[in-house]
Amino acid sequence: YDGQHPELHKICVVDCDSPFLQRIVPNAMECCKLDNECFEGRIYVMIRTPDVDDAKQIKPTLPSAVRISNYMQSRKRRFEFQFQVKLKKIPTGPLFLGCEVEHPIKISRFTKSLSSVLLAMIRRINSGFHYSWGLMGAEVGGEQQQQQETIEDGNYEKSHLSFPVEASMDRIVITKPGDTPPVLGHELFESDASVKRRRKMGAGSVDWNLEDTYTMCLWSAYVDWITWKSINVVGVPSFSLNSVLGKQPVYLSVYEVKGISPKDYKKKKPLHLRKNLSVYTRLELSNPYKTEGGISEKLQLENADSLSVTETTHSIESLE
Repeated sequence: YDGQHPELHKICVVDCDSPFLQRIVPNAMECCKLDNECFEGRIYVMIRTPDVDDAKQIKPTLPSAVRISNYMQSRKRRFEFQFQVKLKKIPTGPLFLGCEVEHPIKISRFTKSLSSVLLAMIRRINSGFHYSWGLMGAEVGGEQQQQQETIEDGNYEKSHLSFPVEASMDRIVITKPGDTPPVLGHELFESDASVKRRRKMGAGSVDWNLEDTYTMCLWSAYVDWITWKSINVVGVPSFSLNSVLGKQPVYLSVYEVKGISPKDYKKKKPLHLRKNLSVYTRLELSNPYKTEGGISEKLQLENADSLSVTETTHSIESLE
């Protein structure tokens, strides 16, 4: 984080699929590599830091961080995630971009009822939108043994919101073999007609194949990962994500619903049971000052133990 804004260390992004549980540093000089059985590629994370909106804040000095601050200056978005991938296998089912948590959300019955109404409205506007409150005791008989069997069988949904990848990505740029794909960390360009077509059609609007390179990005003006708040929603005061999610991290994933074609999915709209999902990539987002548990906390503890061992070794050497 040398040369970065000091507040940036509050957000921790981890590639859950990396064998070394790679931490992805936002606004960095280089992209992070992604490589698994589904695809190979790179990711670049851009985060709006406080200096963009407050001239009195410390300015970053790292060239890439300075560029990102300037990039965000004329835009309302709080973050932008950019991906550039080549597929290793062609999906046969619909692809979804999901935002999920590991444990069921604990909110009052009134809040849940109100939220369900709002979510139903979103579903009417966005036909591909899917959500679930996750595994609840009452829904699986309430017995601990039954819950455990349900989890082991994958016959449940996690608490999540998801949209078809084709409709949810803000930009998708397809590069043919031999052509040069866009550079990550900069603005991605896609025609208005292409964006409109994708959002209208959803699943099936992109030709997924093994030859092309897909460069995609997702941004939002409504979530600030540094402060861990939802902001800028019309008619809704800013609120801490903890008030809804508790202190658990958030996971951003791309997954395929197996065993059903995009066309049949639109007709049947089945549940997103874990046993029927093929996860292409999964990122953990956390804030050490706001969240507890997850991979990031494990990495912090391991780093602390490693540092403790190193310090002890140095102390012994100095005594000798």
